[in-house]
Amino acid sequence: MNADDACGRGEASDETAPVLQPGDAGAPAGALPRLMLLVGRFRNHIANLTAFTILQAASYLIPVVTIPYFARTLGISGMGQLAIAGAVALAAGVVMDFAIQLSGTRFAAAHADDPNALADYLKASVVVKLTLMVPMFIALAIGSLFVPALMQHFWVFFWSLTSAAMICLFPQWLFQGLLVMPLAARILVTCRVGAAVAAMAMVRTPGDLFIVPMTQAVGGMAALIATGLLLKRRFGIAPGLPTKGAAGALARENRTLFSATAWGAAYTHGGVIIMSMLLPAVSIGYYSIAQKISQAFVSMFNVAAQTGFPTFVRTHARAGSLFARQVKIYMAVVLAVSASALLIMLLLREPIYHFFAGERSALGAQVFVLWLVASLFTIASVSLNPVMVVLRLDASMAKVYQWTGLTFLVVAPIACAWFGILGMAGVTLFTEGFMAFFCATSVMIALRQTWRRQAPSPQTAGSELQ
Repeated sequence: MNADDACGRGEASDETAPVLQPGDAGAPAGALPRLMLLVGRFRNHIANLTAFTILQAASYLIPVVTIPYFARTLGISGMGQLAIAGAVALAAGVVMDFAIQLSGTRFAAAHADDPNALADYLKASVVVKLTLMVPMFIALAIGSLFVPALMQHFWVFFWSLTSAAMICLFPQWLFQGLLVMPLAARILVTCRVGAAVAAMAMVRTPGDLFIVPMTQAVGGMAALIATGLLLKRRFGIAPGLPTKGAAGALARENRTLFSATAWGAAYTHGGVIIMSMLLPAVSIGYYSIAQKISQAFVSMFNVAAQTGFPTFVRTHARAGSLFARQVKIYMAVVLAVSASALLIMLLLREPIYHFFAGERSALGAQVFVLWLVASLFTIASVSLNPVMVVLRLDASMAKVYQWTGLTFLVVAPIACAWFGILGMAGVTLFTEGFMAFFCATSVMIALRQTWRRQAPSPQTAGSELQ
């Protein structure tokens, strides 16, 4: 298959093939043939959904297996130290990505029939990421000379940052936008499962703490190498330098969207970093376990958001009214399913937390409850983020994330100092609730404006009737 065939898969057939209606001559009779026709038309979307489901299921099941083992082997304090290093690395990863995961998916979906444009965008994105990546490692090396915690756990921080860099460089946005996620899912699931198995086989004592992020980094490197070979063989995209000025133009274009993701990362990863300055590692360990369970649950709902992103781009470009109905149905299903699942987890909160932590902790269970409630708001905002990107609400996202991040950085240390990890979890709950409310309000206003622009005026409607 050449690059043109691969990039155009699923689009040309949808637009050029005649759509049979139930009453058309030659249309398949009966419910089963119509269902088969529908499945055939949306086969690429179904394949993407299946791939995301498998990928997110792996992301959910791997912590289910590894967290109990590491909590018992490394101790709650070791889990806290992993959480600190992971939070720092993931925050740096947000900077390195520079919002390209979001803008890249939008670009790939809009230029699915132009492999040359996709190749140029990929090359420019790699240059931008590498330019931001080098200072991160330099800062880690310099910081380890002056910060005792960095010096003591240097290799934990180093491998955590390397793992975040590999995640950042992986061009998931390209597979997502082209509706060929099964290709990426095979690579990612294989490498992530392999890294988890290797970590559990090698970690035997608390001194093996650095092995956990090291295996994740090696798995990320393997995924990146396999992806490079796949892109060259399947799509004709090979590593190289972008056209002159392309990287700079991409960086300028993504500034506003990056501002939104960066301030979002301030409260997403900033909580653990703030707690590391005020609380012992054991307390952070209890908080981290509750956070990881919640985040693993939320990651399952990224399936719908990531799968629907390319479809949202196409539908919005073709029919604004259809796009509005699509978003309403999508959000109704997401919220109904997530609320039902969260209610079950709330009822079983104590045995669930005990299973992961390896010991009973009333404080840990309380934090877990706050995280579960916050998860409902997180799912709402995460599900609406792709819709906001499609509607090009980048500036609105950046503004609210900025104010939310600033408020969090001021309030969170005070709440943590007064109420410990419960205070931090409470601030997170409030922050997620505010974000969900803002995202929902922004999307509703934008959809209403889109509908008004596309609705025919009375004069236009009258002239069409005449």
